Amino acid sequence: MKKSIFFVGASLLFVAQIAVADDPKHLYEATQADPALKASFAKIVEPVVKESPWVSDYGTTAPPVDESIDDIAYQIYWGCKPKDCISESYTVAYDPAKKEVVAGAFVRSSFDGPHVQKSEITWLGQTDWDLAKLIGKYLY
Repeated sequence: MKKSIFFVGASLLFVAQIAVADDPKHLYEATQADPALKASFAKIVEPVVKESPWVSDYGTTAPPVDESIDDIAYQIYWGCKPKDCISESYTVAYDPAKKEVVAGAFVRSSFDGPHVQKSEITWLGQTDWDLAKLIGKYLY
C-alpha cells in the first residue's frame, strides 16, 4: 500500500512539474530562455526606449497569446508601464520559427480625469496591415 501511495504521489508531482514547465512565460522570463527573442525585442523597441526607458525592462507583462496568419504562428506579447498601464503600453508579435519579433506597436495615451484625450500609436519594425490587425486588438 505504501509503495502505491508513493508511486501515485511521485507521478502527480511529475505531471505537475510538466504542466508548470509548459505554462506560457511572461516576456522577461521568455527572453532569459531565448536569446534571439531578447535581442529581437530590444531591436524593435529601440525607437521608443529613449522616451520610455521602462520598455527595456519589459514593464508589467502578461503571458503570450498564440495567434496565426496564413498558417504562420506568432506569440503575441504585451506589456505596459509599471503602475501606469493606461498611459503607455506595447504589443509585439514574435515568430518563433524565424526567432524574430516581426511586428509591434507602442501606445501612449493622455487623459483628462477618466477620459481619454489622445492616443498615439507608434508602429514598430516593418508591421504590415495583417500584422497590425492581428496585434491591434491587444493594444489597449
